[in-house]
Amino acid sequence: ENGKIDQDVIWNFQKFLIDENGNLVDVLLPKESPVSKKVTEWITAD
Repeated sequence: ENGKIDQDVIWNFQKFLIDENGNLVDVLLPKESPVSKKVTEWITAD
């Protein structure tokens, strides 16, 4: 438990989406590609 999301790190390449204020927004499983639509849209969103 990390105080934000009760999520253990499963494996290398697990991704943590952190906003510009340092807040944990989402945790993505290792199978999610770093260039997936979900990741790239999140990065480029205003």
